[in-house]
Amino acid sequence: MIALDIGARSVRAVWVTLRGSAPTVTRAENLALPLDEEEPHKLISAWADKLGIAKHFCAIALPGSQAVFQSGRIMHNDPRTPEQVAAIDIAQFNEMAGDEMTHDVAAFESPFEMGVRRYIMSMARPAVITAALQEARLNHLRPADLVAAPVALYNGLDVFSGDHEEPWCYVGIGHTQTEVAVGLKNGLLFARSIPVGGKQFTDAVAQATGLPPAQAEVRKHVDCGLRETDACCEPLRAAADRWVSQFNACMGVYRSQFQDRKFPVARLVLTGGGAQLKGLKEYLAAKLNLPVVSAAELPGVPASYRPYAGVYDTAFGLALTALRAGTTYLSLLPGDLKDEVVFRAKKPWWLAAAVFLLGAMALYSATGVVLLRRDNAQLDEVRDLLRRREQVDKRIQELKLLGAHTLTNSVPLSNLLMNGPLAREVLSLVASTVDPNDWITLFCDEKIYTPKEQESGTQKTAPQTAARNPFSLFRTLRQAPPATGKPAATAAAGSAAAQKKDLPDPLASVFIVEGYTPNVSLKSVREMIERLKTSPEIARVDLRSDDQVFAPTGIPELETEKIPNFRRFVIEIEVKRL
Repeated sequence: MIALDIGARSVRAVWVTLRGSAPTVTRAENLALPLDEEEPHKLISAWADKLGIAKHFCAIALPGSQAVFQSGRIMHNDPRTPEQVAAIDIAQFNEMAGDEMTHDVAAFESPFEMGVRRYIMSMARPAVITAALQEARLNHLRPADLVAAPVALYNGLDVFSGDHEEPWCYVGIGHTQTEVAVGLKNGLLFARSIPVGGKQFTDAVAQATGLPPAQAEVRKHVDCGLRETDACCEPLRAAADRWVSQFNACMGVYRSQFQDRKFPVARLVLTGGGAQLKGLKEYLAAKLNLPVVSAAELPGVPASYRPYAGVYDTAFGLALTALRAGTTYLSLLPGDLKDEVVFRAKKPWWLAAAVFLLGAMALYSATGVVLLRRDNAQLDEVRDLLRRREQVDKRIQELKLLGAHTLTNSVPLSNLLMNGPLAREVLSLVASTVDPNDWITLFCDEKIYTPKEQESGTQKTAPQTAARNPFSLFRTLRQAPPATGKPAATAAAGSAAAQKKDLPDPLASVFIVEGYTPNVSLKSVREMIERLKTSPEIARVDLRSDDQVFAPTGIPELETEKIPNFRRFVIEIEVKRL
């Protein structure tokens, strides 16, 4: 954090960084302003440009004379927060000032009062805040925080004050005014600004020596002082007495607000350019009856900060306050500017987070695209495999159907090849035993003569029809269309199974002989049966059925011919197979 303490005679800038919890000054710069300079903004802006801090965020001090401080306490049984208590106080100040005061409040537990919280509120008029911000712009600075000078003084010195139970008073003597802050180790109690400073001592030297103010300022730090052996001792002591009277008036206000005997100031700590006057520390100790030390003499000042102690304390406290590393944080920077500071401070992290998020989203999207393409490729492979399997299955079904048709069409040929020789022998035997007056009209296999119907509880998947032809040894099979509601392949398969079940057995040895005889008593037929039984190749011969065939009536042409009556007979012959 860069902090600038802009005074009437000098501008002090420090660069402070936090290493762990310890603040460290990494750089310090000082600009002396001439007494007769009417427009110091040009010098300060050029100096800021030279340092490279122009347009950078910097912590800036608001003079204590332009701020108002209100102290108070919150009792242990009071449920209000410090902000709620401050809202009531600020409403009263707004009524008196006729304007909306910019304010901030800080609270801490009082070590002397159990359960009691002490708070201090810092306030300033909006016009004062606007003027301070405008002055910062003229100096080419961007305010990172706006802190009252007494608050910065307290935070800058309290960090080195060590442990103390009593209140300490921190005094920063500037050129035209003195900042006063009284606080405990854990919080600021009281803050004021008195309108006297080092200029009062410079004027005393100028009046005593007749030198111009610029030379008197130099002479003051060379051989003038408050000790009896120093030059201009008496005029400087008179000026110091006037400063002491102003300081006592300020401390009288403090004592009126903190009347408890535990709150008297125990030590005075001096800092600032005006505090460099020789003998001032001893003279104030005698006049105020208090231990007085300079900032460089504090017990907690590290060796690295000792060259800056007593000169850069206010600027150092500004940086600590802006970093929120001080004991008490009271900021008068408007809320919109605070948001801008936070945005600017966090911008690199937000940009890094945005870049990381974009990178993560890009990686996630790229990974999703790669995975999607891989899944699509796998899906295409599965679909292609499924299509090939469907084609193979379709081809298998076609082959099954073709095989079923081939098997069906091969049955007659199979029957001829298997039963042809045997049928010829049986037919020759029947022809040699039949009566000359009888005639044979049909000779066939028994299964062809009486085919078995397919057994099915529902619609037949592939029914077959048989057409019996006289004097034929096989059936002509016709494929029926498949039943509705079933795939053709399934119907074909069922048909093939049914056909396979009902096809004639190639090893069958039973034949049917059908014929007609004019002998109504079937004597000739029985004689033929007896003759067939005598053959060693015949295992069994039975008359299966016989029917009377009458001459037709109602046809005159046939009635005149005197057609005799016939009997139709059916003989079943079972042949032995070797």
